[in-house]
Amino acid sequence: MRYSHQRERIFRAVSERCDHPTANMVYEQLKLEMPRLSLGTVYRNLNQLADAGRLKKIPLADGSCRFDRTKESHSHIVCDECGAVSDVYLPSFESFEMAIESETGYELRTYDVVLRGVCKDCRVSA
Repeated sequence: MRYSHQRERIFRAVSERCDHPTANMVYEQLKLEMPRLSLGTVYRNLNQLADAGRLKKIPLADGSCRFDRTKESHSHIVCDECGAVSDVYLPSFESFEMAIESETGYELRTYDVVLRGVCKDCRVSA
């Protein structure tokens, strides 16, 4: 991937955040700083960064995607009410991995688990 000032700024915008932003959230963050930036450019660059392994893309059930700066294996939990996304570090998957290999013959190399629930803030306001 060739260097691009816009792509690097988009990457930094995601890296500076802990809330797993959408493309629209990144666009809103950068549009005053980069007035010629388009939402399409943000989408394209986020996908290129994910394809290159520099960001993790989190596809959600509603068809939208969030982006994560943390690339090592971990899971996410999504609030069904407000859409907030948080990291979750699950206990060892060793027995799960062995069961998968025994049943399918596949060797598990990576996994993406997205859990769903209602966050603390939404539970309080309900």
